[in-house]
Amino acid sequence: MNRRTFIATAIAASQGLNELVAGENRSGCPPCPGHHSIESIIEELGPTPRPEHPRPDLYRPLWHNLNGVWEFANDPTDAGQSQNWKDTPRLEGQIIVPFCPESQLSGVYDEGVHRLCWYARSFDVPENLRGRRLRLHFGAVDYRADVWLNGTHLGQHEGGYDPFDFDVTAVVKSTGNRLVLRVDDDMNEPKPRGKQSTDPHGTLYMHVTGIWQTVWLEAVGSTFVRDFVAEADPETGVVKLHARTDGMDHGLRLSVVISREGKELAHGQGDVVDSSAVLSVSVPNLAPWSTASPALYDLDLSLVTAQGPEIDRVRSYVGFRKVTTRDGMINLNAKPFFMIAALDQGYYPRGLYTPPTDKAIQEDVEWAKRLGLNTVRKHQLVPEPRFYYWCDRLGLAVWGEMPDWGADLFRTDDFLRQWGACLRRNINHPSIITWVPTNERRTPGEDQQSDLKVRIYQATKSMDPTRPVIDTSGYCHTQTDITDLHVNPVGTNGWPEWWEAWRKSIAATGNFPAWPDRPTYSKGYRYQGQPVVISEAGNFIIGEFPPEGPWKAYGEPSPYHPGLIATASEFVGVYRHYVLTMSAAPECAGFSYVQFCDVEGEINGYLTYSRKPKTPVDAIAEIHAEVIRARAAMNRG
Repeated sequence: MNRRTFIATAIAASQGLNELVAGENRSGCPPCPGHHSIESIIEELGPTPRPEHPRPDLYRPLWHNLNGVWEFANDPTDAGQSQNWKDTPRLEGQIIVPFCPESQLSGVYDEGVHRLCWYARSFDVPENLRGRRLRLHFGAVDYRADVWLNGTHLGQHEGGYDPFDFDVTAVVKSTGNRLVLRVDDDMNEPKPRGKQSTDPHGTLYMHVTGIWQTVWLEAVGSTFVRDFVAEADPETGVVKLHARTDGMDHGLRLSVVISREGKELAHGQGDVVDSSAVLSVSVPNLAPWSTASPALYDLDLSLVTAQGPEIDRVRSYVGFRKVTTRDGMINLNAKPFFMIAALDQGYYPRGLYTPPTDKAIQEDVEWAKRLGLNTVRKHQLVPEPRFYYWCDRLGLAVWGEMPDWGADLFRTDDFLRQWGACLRRNINHPSIITWVPTNERRTPGEDQQSDLKVRIYQATKSMDPTRPVIDTSGYCHTQTDITDLHVNPVGTNGWPEWWEAWRKSIAATGNFPAWPDRPTYSKGYRYQGQPVVISEAGNFIIGEFPPEGPWKAYGEPSPYHPGLIATASEFVGVYRHYVLTMSAAPECAGFSYVQFCDVEGEINGYLTYSRKPKTPVDAIAEIHAEVIRARAAMNRG
């Protein structure tokens, strides 16, 4: 049985999808074993998969979801441009947007490497959007996308994780519109790609091509609120707003109303000057946002003319919270916040980067909460906004990271453009408590590499001075607000010995050999009292749970991978000892276990790849509660 058949059969059996469709898959590719038809997937997910609004943090009621069945064709010889595929009446295959062609839920399920591909669909504008200013939005397309509407080239966007949009008011028609994309995703090109690989193994996973987030039309005002930054201070109750507008702004004012549970609590107005408006509003008797009590406040922004009529409105929300670092600890709302986290790669068995439903995102956050986690490291991925929405709503802190693997940091301007766009999209989510632009960038002795990390740190800090920033996660730090480490001492006395070695080395040199060739700090930098977070540790593999598929299990016994634990019950005891001894050191400000759930052959998760718990969830949660009680007693002492 080959890889694709094995995966399809296993997942189909686990989800009750027993009808595997043979014959042509209508993707322009030969049929794949285990392939599900377009019809069967649409029957499961509905004619518009992922129908919910993709930006609950930037919501307008007049919008139209363009997900569903699109035309699709691979272009292995790059014939599409010379043959004007942008003008062809129909592409040869089909795909279900927003799922990438490598995924089962796309209906294509082609895991081969296809650098160039084309998308197209026809659509009518709903009546309630006609005659208005319209924006065409793409949540994310990996990697370089050219877009045409009705034969007009709207533009090109480069970047696999940041959103982009076009004003289509001048070219859209009421009926009979033709939208075409050409996607170029060269896996050999230096670019941010995270864990994607053309040879998935170990900690590298299946690659993702093309559209992988929702596509939608949105009606906006003749002048509209393009975006905004809201800083909600839990100490003063003041919400500071800085909004950017698009369009003529003479005589316009920005109005804001803050409410909770339908009750208006505060309002204010400010003039729009040079496409920008700044104002502050005070909220009385506020409830702060925390992971234990995630209070959110509705935020209604509107643009009004001097005569009073409203020309644009957008709804969002805020959470009052402040993240600081002090005395070697992370503080949330001026109280110590001991981070109990897990690495979350954000992959799904049938959708890869794209969760099959909004419910699947919610359930992931609920699993994290049930496990007793208060944080996740969303690792080497910038997920869709609805992930952060559920973290905001249910109370789960997040490390906001950039999938920098594969990127050439010497092309710093390109990297910062993409990273900055991701940061700006997500800046208002209260759940995000730190920014991490790069991961495991080594070269501790190279001044030029260190200078790049410092530049990226400082640029990130300038974009958002309200959150801690980690220059590069793991080791070889330069300027950083948190000293995080990827270490994994083993043995009965592993952590006590490690912490003692840490203390002696830091006292003597201001540095510590996290790995033989990867010191905590790069040349010329040293520890300056930042919180110390063990941000990758554990990697335990339970022998009872092999990969859910034909992947080779990753993680042979080594200093970084402690090796197999035979049973789930044995794991609970090992895990308890490991976590309690790691957390017992006063210097420890938190940890992140590897990892939340298995991904392909990496099988060190609390949950399997299909999100089944390997151990009693309550037992893991109680261990984490025990850590919190011990830390509280330590603080009182």
